[in-house]
Amino acid sequence: MRRLRVAWGITGAGDQLVQTVEAMERVIENPLVQVKTFASRNAEIVIKWYKLWNRLQDKFGKVAVERGPNQPFIAGALQTGRYDLLFVSPATANTTAKIAHGIADSLVSNCVAQAVKGGTPVYICPVDWRMGSLETEIPGGRRIRITTRRVDVQNVETVRSMEGITVLEHPGQIEAVVSSAIHKKRLEPYRA
Repeated sequence: MRRLRVAWGITGAGDQLVQTVEAMERVIENPLVQVKTFASRNAEIVIKWYKLWNRLQDKFGKVAVERGPNQPFIAGALQTGRYDLLFVSPATANTTAKIAHGIADSLVSNCVAQAVKGGTPVYICPVDWRMGSLETEIPGGRRIRITTRRVDVQNVETVRSMEGITVLEHPGQIEAVVSSAIHKKRLEPYRA
């Protein structure tokens, strides 16, 4: 059975992390979808802080953790079309800034660059996409208020204007993107 091959990069943002994991768990309920998960070094720290590491490993198999911009070697597979889609969610302001300015010196930013070069659609869910303050929950249930910087919003707008990249405003939009891709590729479950 042909499946939709999805690469999912996670950066070190806590905001929208739980919602992203929940969205991706719903995505893999569909037998037509296969997800390869990889994380930046800082994402590993944040995922463990949120006590989601074991959950990710149980649901998605081994999470590949960055050892360098090209290790593990996922960027090449994205560039050569081995994956149908790349999601980066959540995306930190740092990763978003790198992408906006063409910097590919981390695993996630390099994967985005190579995916775009190879024609693999990229979907990024940045945490700092609009001006203002918002409340977010940190591990332990405590809520804190954070304020987005103007430079972060400007970087998101730069990314939004780039070819091959679509900016999502919430992880809840991931499921619709995957459903649309399945429909466009006319994937159907194998029937014996």
